[in-house]
Amino acid sequence: MLCGIPTSGKSTYTKMNFQTSGYKILSTDNYLEAIAEQNNSTYNEVFDAFIGQATKRLEFDLISAVMNDVSIIWDQTNLSVKTRRKKLKKIPETYSKTAIYFEIELEEALKRNETREGKFIPKDILKRMYHQFEIPTVEEGFDSIVKGK
Repeated sequence: MLCGIPTSGKSTYTKMNFQTSGYKILSTDNYLEAIAEQNNSTYNEVFDAFIGQATKRLEFDLISAVMNDVSIIWDQTNLSVKTRRKKLKKIPETYSKTAIYFEIELEEALKRNETREGKFIPKDILKRMYHQFEIPTVEEGFDSIVKGK
């Protein structure tokens, strides 16, 4: 499970390390970006209309991956202990559960956010997410914790 605010490098890390590795990547952003591309739109333009559909698709892909014993990369912000625990309950005990967390300075996140074409997060929301982020711990149910780069 990847954990970190938008712009911290989670999806880039996934693309660099897991894209062709046989893992099932669970990411509402990936679904939204595909919908945006199909509709010749941007992520921001399709977000409100399609986030529900993207979430349902993620849940379907999660169930399918678990039924077929496929390894999973959960690429979402996963900012809080409460959010992560809820998601971890959906993963069978047979899975090894690793949290990879990404820290970033707020100023760097805001700077990166300015260069994201079609996927801009409003500054007040990005700042709120930054302050809400809780570094994951094994007490939450993870077998290991790794700091992402």
